[in-house]
Parts: sequence; structure tokens; C-alpha cells
Amino acid sequence: MKVDEEKCTQCSLCAKECPLGAVAIKEKEFPVFGSACVRCGLCISVCPVEAISRPDPGEVLERAVVCDHCPVGCEVPEGFLGACQRYRNETGQITPARPLVLPPQMELKQLYRSALIRQPLITAIGAGGTYPDYKPAPLAAQKRMEDVDVVTVVTECPLTYSSLLVKIDTDRPIGEERSVVKYRGAAVGHVTTEQYGSKMISLGGINVMKSKHRLKATRLIVTLANGEAVDLSVDGGATLRLQVGRPPVIDGRESDAMKIACGAAIMGMFGPKLHSLADEIIILDSDITGLFSESHVGHVFGFEWRGLKPRGTYGSAGRYFGSPGEGWGGSDVNDPSKAFDVVDPERVRPGMKVLVLEVTGRHAALLEADEKKRFHSLPLPEGVKEVRDLIAENKEPSVTSAIYMGGSGGSARAGVTGNPIKLNRAVHKDEVRLSVGGVGAYVLPGGGINFMVDVGRMRWRPFTWTPAPAVVAPIEYTMERETYLKLGGHEQNLTLLEDVVKTWRVRSWDD
Repeated sequence: MKVDEEKCTQCSLCAKECPLGAVAIKEKEFPVFGSACVRCGLCISVCPVEAISRPDPGEVLERAVVCDHCPVGCEVPEGFLGACQRYRNETGQITPARPLVLPPQMELKQLYRSALIRQPLITAIGAGGTYPDYKPAPLAAQKRMEDVDVVTVVTECPLTYSSLLVKIDTDRPIGEERSVVKYRGAAVGHVTTEQYGSKMISLGGINVMKSKHRLKATRLIVTLANGEAVDLSVDGGATLRLQVGRPPVIDGRESDAMKIACGAAIMGMFGPKLHSLADEIIILDSDITGLFSESHVGHVFGFEWRGLKPRGTYGSAGRYFGSPGEGWGGSDVNDPSKAFDVVDPERVRPGMKVLVLEVTGRHAALLEADEKKRFHSLPLPEGVKEVRDLIAENKEPSVTSAIYMGGSGGSARAGVTGNPIKLNRAVHKDEVRLSVGGVGAYVLPGGGINFMVDVGRMRWRPFTWTPAPAVVAPIEYTMERETYLKLGGHEQNLTLLEDVVKTWRVRSWDD
């Protein structure tokens, strides 16, 4: 790697962040790159003064092989690891550095018995609850299935430890992370970590449920989890109308699609169709914009850098971190001619073509440089239209979904057994399956019974609330009868499923 000694401040950040410990720097001296350096480029991206650069293109380290297993393209010397430490150069061949790991295999009998308790015999919807907590749950149904007695214990349980994680599939911005989300003027949550192609908001949680806005938060969670529409606003951001299973309405306009991938990933997926369309290709994205000539796939097709830099911050070769907006691909670029800057005019030649795409397939532009190296739009050739339409074909519709998160407390455990810690342990060993409203839940590792469940798979308005206030969640525990008795379950509470159907007012899931 090259170091510009006039720019370098000897901060040693490159040495601290090098994944291979290949950079050495002594006090008041400049960085020295050792034999383990693979030119991964991380030092370039972390250098605060842009003092580090790559050697001239085409210069590969002596006795090194370029790894092609990810976009970074490490130049791995013989006997050394790549930056990810997954691959090694062994006698001139890039080979996996770790053995392939085989998972444990369950015997057929284990799989069979596990499948029997995967689905509850009954749901807790309409079962009611019991109070005080030590009383047995309102219903424990039992059924003989083949050679195994299966038991499901149910209760509608008030849970103050309640929240919703709402996923909003869209390429449009809703607000900065950590921004407050309001419902009817009350602070009930915040914008949280964005996921692939989706914005995320967290609603409720114990701190909100203890605040002066607890009643509004409780009613909001129940309303949204039951499939009804709600209106929210983000401080400094958008207004939202959300309904599980429906497209989100952002600032009064319904979102119609989420991106299929980041810009850099689209280059990799459709590289064989892209490479012949232009001399340079830029795929705009609010997260990771792709520059074809710098990318690994661009190198495969013999592309050379054309002196252009996309809007955004350099992340790694061919990947630039974009900024959110209402422009192309959810970025802040509305004019494709403003999607890049010319940073090396010597590499721009008259007639050079630049293709600008974005991650939803809505837009495409083909630009050509004139004699003064200014870019002008051209009509779209059929090949460009085909790739744009292929990207559009692969996008998915915008939809709102929600994960209910709760902590299974007193009445949800003591109603099953007089010694609740036994239930906790059995749940974490998969001896007992937890479901909510008939839908299997994921139980978080560690202590307690903290769970997540997809409310979009539920039916019959499963959630209610009490003026405590608390969300009332329909909790079900399913297990073998033998397990139930070992837990110290309330055996006297067991009722055959056929008798439950006869004595309770019931309805089918599919009615």
C-alpha cells in the first residue's frame, strides 16, 4: 500500500483496524505494511485523512493469488490468510482455511416426537385467564397422537413486557435511526436499525409501558397486532399509515416496492447482462451504491476505471455508502447526471458511455461524454431496457409486517407448574414448544422466556388489553404428557381434547 507522508498524521488507526495485524507503526513514524498484507483496502476506508492508496492497477503482490470469493479481492501471499480469514493461499491455490462443519443429526424417532409438539392442540384465543397467578391455567387439553400423549396448556396472559418490532418494506426514508415515533402525539417508540431493504421501528417496551404514555402504547400495540391500521409520525421524518399485511403509506403516498438488493449486489447478480451495455455502470442505492469498474465482477469482464466517483462515501472497492432521500433507489440523487463526479478527467474520452440504474428497476439512464467531457442523455437501447425490467421483475412489493415481543411472566408460567423454573428450562431445551395465538414463537436464548412471534400469521384478533394497562397475549405451551408431569404440571386440570370441543364454544382456524 502507498502512504502519502504529507497527509499522514501517524494516528495509527490503520494498524489498529487491520484484520491481519499486517500494519506496524512506531511512535512518530509512518505505517509499514508487512508480509501478511493482502491489500484488502480496509486501511484506505478507515484513514481519516485519505493518506493511504493502492499501488498502480495491475501490480499484484509477489507470490500472491487474488481471492475471488468476495468483492474485496484480497491478494493473498503464499502461506497467508485473506482478510476474512476464511481462505488461505496454499502452494498457489486459494483454499478454505477451516474444515466444513456438520450439524448434529436427529434420529427419525426424535424428529417424529419433536413434530408432534410443534403445533398446539388448541389456541389460547378465547380461553381467558386465571388469577392469582398460582391457579392452574384455564385449560390444559390432552390428545393421544399415535403412541404419544400430547398436552397443550393455554392462558390469555396480561404482559406488561410487550413491544412490537415493525418492518416496513420500502426504499423510501422514514427518519433517522433513534428518532422518536409518536402515536396521537405520544412518544411510543423509535426508529431502530434498518434491515435489508426495510425500515424498522420499535413500539412499546417496558420503559414506554412505565411512562405516562403507557395507555396509548398498549392500545397501539393491540390495534396494530390485530391487523388494524394506525397513523404514526416520526420526529423530523415522515408520517406513516401502517397496517400489517398492507403496503405502508409514507407521507400520504403508498409505497409500491422494496429494493431487490443493494447496488453492489445487483452488479454481481446481473453482471453478465450488464457488462456490454456501457463503459461504466453505476447502480444507485441509499445504502450501498455500486461502481462496476472497481468491483470484482467488473474486473472479471475486463473493465478499467474510467475516472468517475459515485455520490457517497467510499466503503470498499466498487462500494460507496449512499444517503437516503426521495430520489433514485431511495437515494438523494434525482438527476442521473448528478450521480457521479469526474475525479480524473484524463480517463474520460469523448463517446464514453455511462449507464445509471437503481435498485428497484423504476429508472435507467444512458449518458454519453462529448468533446468537452460533459455528459448528455441518450435514448435507452433495448438491452438497457431489458436489464432495467429484469431488476424490476425481481423487486418485491412493499408490505408492513410486525413481530410481537413479550416476556412470559407469572400467570403464564405458574398456571402450568408450581415450580416455574422447570418450565423455563424445558422451553429452552425444546421439550416444550411455546406458541402465541396458534403461531410458533422463537424463544430468545439466555434466561427467562422472552419470545418473538409473527402477528401476520395470526387470526381472530388474538390480542386484547387490560386497563393495568397491559397487552393480553394468548400463550400456549405444548409438550408430551410425560414432560408435563415431570414439570409438576397441574394434572387434575387435564381435559381430553374431544371433551374440550364438546364443552367449550369453539371455532375452526379456517372458518
